[in-house]
Amino acid sequence: MKKNFIMIFMALATLFTMEASAQNCSAQAKGCKQKACCQMRQPVKMILDADFGSSTDDLFGLMMLNHYIDEGLVDLQGIIVDREGDNNAGVVDIFNTYYGHPDIPVGLERNGVKNPRCFIPYNQMCDLKDAQGNPLFKRSFDSKQCMDGYKLYRKLLSKAEDNSVVIVAIGFATTLAQLFESKGDEYSKLSGLDLFKQKVKAVYLQAGRFEPTDSLSGYNMRAASKQANVFFSKLPEKVELIMSPSNIGDKQRYLPEDVLADLRNVDLNPIKTVYQQYTIDPGQAMWDVNCIINAVYGDNQYSMSPRGYVTFVDKGEESLLLFKADPNGNARYQLPGDSYFNMEKLMDIRRHNRMGK
Repeated sequence: MKKNFIMIFMALATLFTMEASAQNCSAQAKGCKQKACCQMRQPVKMILDADFGSSTDDLFGLMMLNHYIDEGLVDLQGIIVDREGDNNAGVVDIFNTYYGHPDIPVGLERNGVKNPRCFIPYNQMCDLKDAQGNPLFKRSFDSKQCMDGYKLYRKLLSKAEDNSVVIVAIGFATTLAQLFESKGDEYSKLSGLDLFKQKVKAVYLQAGRFEPTDSLSGYNMRAASKQANVFFSKLPEKVELIMSPSNIGDKQRYLPEDVLADLRNVDLNPIKTVYQQYTIDPGQAMWDVNCIINAVYGDNQYSMSPRGYVTFVDKGEESLLLFKADPNGNARYQLPGDSYFNMEKLMDIRRHNRMGK
């Protein structure tokens, strides 16, 4: 009897082992399938358009994009600096060189907003020297030689496949307006607007608030209201418009002490240097980063509004951005999340910042 019991026990043990092994193989197969699926995904073909030289959320966005390139999630075609000043393009060069992508083309706005507000003059980092008197950060090009922003748009779009490019616009609408109003040139016989319509599939824009008590268009749109009016009035309806309102980033604040703590084991880092050299608003919100995350990972990262159309009302500093729901509309916008959502997004930024180069 004892012998029979032992045989039954061993048979059951073998059965459980086989079942566990089968489940493990199934899980491994599923994991491999998911991994293969991720590897098969094509990177997002993106052009970044940002007002570098003022708030640091642009810098965190550029830092994350450099990591997304390494992860195979983004094919960054080029960067448009839509704030005048050679050093603003120099900052982009410093970041891209530091993170290992010095060959990304950079275009610079030269006929944009005159003397816009500058909250943090971190473009001065271009002039910092080390103990031997050499530039503190390596550079890859002379920013004075940068192509005009709208010309770089034309060059990049002319080579792109139809309906293939995503634009992340987290600055002024100045360069986009110039693109829309540009004529045929050496890169394409098409007008800028026709080129945009043919090549661009979506624009991710940091703008608006869309609250019952606040319809202001956001600082960037108000500071360049005439150009913003050109952008919104001429934006082709076939191009998707996905907006990240200011009230999304308002709740995601990366404190200076946390930035420095996250980079405490790194000797030289451009973000660390900015936070060591300049006074940073302790309430610096991560407005711009939400546009980038949305563009890379899609709408499932956010709760989204219904579809609709947006109307820009040019009133200078009091300019409005109005939304009207319509199932046939090309526009939608991110909705505010709860405290867990805000912490999750902030921790993702911090995780990437800790990754270093």
